[in-house]
Amino acid sequence: MNAQGPDEQGMHEPGDPNMYARSAPPAPHQPARTEAVLPTVLVFHDQHQEEVNNYAIIGLTLWVLDPQHKQRVPLSDLDLAATAQANDDRGVEFRLPGVGAGQ
Repeated sequence: MNAQGPDEQGMHEPGDPNMYARSAPPAPHQPARTEAVLPTVLVFHDQHQEEVNNYAIIGLTLWVLDPQHKQRVPLSDLDLAATAQANDDRGVEFRLPGVGAGQ
């Protein structure tokens, strides 16, 4: 007589709830997507540029929200056309609220 139990022999009783669960392969592990995101370029009127990773535009102010770099930038300090063009050239979307939204 074999000392192995039904699990080791691959035998299951009819209606055994574990019969199909053990035969299914485990779901493949899918690593998290880690796409590199290009920073947004801000072009100022004096033509100097800054790259930021996280920002919000509230009213007439752009708030830089990078963890090590928090800054308040009045939109009037930026060359908005040059900023939009520089980001477009890099494939980065830079939009001002209300622009092109039918307002």
